[in-house]
Amino acid sequence: MKPRKKLKPTLADVAAASGFSTATISRALRGDNAVTPDTRTAVLDVCAKLGYKPSIGGRILAQGASAFVGLSLGQTDNSTARYVSLLHQALSQQLTEIGWALRLVNSKDFNESLSEVGAMIIIGTVDHDPRIELCIKNSVPHVAIGYDKYNQGFSVLPDDDEGARLVARHFAKTGRKNMAIMPSRRDGDTEDISIRATACLDEGRRLNLSPKMLPTINTITSTLDGYRSVIAALEDFKTIDCLFCETDEQALGAQAALVDSGFRVPEDIAIAGFDDLPELSAGLTTVKQDFSLLAATVLRLVEKARQGEQPTQVILPVELVVRASG
Repeated sequence: MKPRKKLKPTLADVAAASGFSTATISRALRGDNAVTPDTRTAVLDVCAKLGYKPSIGGRILAQGASAFVGLSLGQTDNSTARYVSLLHQALSQQLTEIGWALRLVNSKDFNESLSEVGAMIIIGTVDHDPRIELCIKNSVPHVAIGYDKYNQGFSVLPDDDEGARLVARHFAKTGRKNMAIMPSRRDGDTEDISIRATACLDEGRRLNLSPKMLPTINTITSTLDGYRSVIAALEDFKTIDCLFCETDEQALGAQAALVDSGFRVPEDIAIAGFDDLPELSAGLTTVKQDFSLLAATVLRLVEKARQGEQPTQVILPVELVVRASG
């Protein structure tokens, strides 16, 4: 006789274990502001202990578009880019835990998507981002990831300024004397990219690293940008002994170009990037973003936006990870 499969816990099981009614539990799981924070925390704790996960399909049937949270890409964001993929994965996993579904929204489909989601997460923001203005106009709760100095709504920002300064301090501490900085800003790129370059330049000057901003050649990918930009500036690298690139992809392309040109990394030139993309950044000194923390913080703000609370901005800490590249 085959052993019976263990049945999945139900809403009734959560109610029995927590002492709350099924109606209260349902409201707690969907972030209803009628439920107190203490009650919601107690419900989530019981759900975690029992292994209960709300049904996404059931929520979609019951709530329609409101069961979806949109993830809006900027004009220069590619849905297959490693950063976007990691963020999508972290958000999807955490949304699934509470019974919501994530919908990827390309920039050209943004207007139409506003009627198909209950909230919007916006990445790749620019100053006066029209997507934020459209969310406000259409009363769609929203959270931005990135910089828009005119945005008065909910936003989450990694500490790009401090992260870039950590790189400059590391180069100075390890005896480097001449630093190059490779920006990756393009038309339509997010403001945080230029913040990284500017902060590293400022810190490099303070530490007497003779920092120099290199021109960037824009191609079809950030990795190819890094490669071709180094090849175009080989004369400069005769005196440079350390290089900061604003993204890991760009740093990997730059490293390949330097090695192909006969330089040793890190003996001749140390290289650092930014983001710490898993697998991709193995061996690369970089500034680490915690994608799980980023996703959790964004979803906490999404809940606050849904409940109509006062907007806040959260700056997340970053850390320098030193690896073989310098």
